[in-house]
Amino acid sequence: MQNDILAGLPSQKPVRTESQMAASFAKVPVTLQVILGTARLPLSEILTLQAGSRIGLDQKLGEPVSIIVNGCMVASGQIFVMDDQAEKLGVKITEIFNSKEET
Repeated sequence: MQNDILAGLPSQKPVRTESQMAASFAKVPVTLQVILGTARLPLSEILTLQAGSRIGLDQKLGEPVSIIVNGCMVASGQIFVMDDQAEKLGVKITEIFNSKEET
């Protein structure tokens, strides 16, 4: 039965080497987030927010920010203003975590 289902699909050669496998995975899109800080607010305060409202974060200027890839913290870094584009922020990676024990 499975052969019947696969009969109409083009045949694909199996990935054989680590470099070929890495090249295939390199094309998979991932989500990268930089967490500047968090805030805990009561719902009543959230409901009063409007354009121009300010929310204080727990992060202080100069403290490392968290770099998250697909929901996992993988590194930390420092925020900076891009030299060539003063309106944009960037993040300089300062530490990369190798395992879950480090996060």
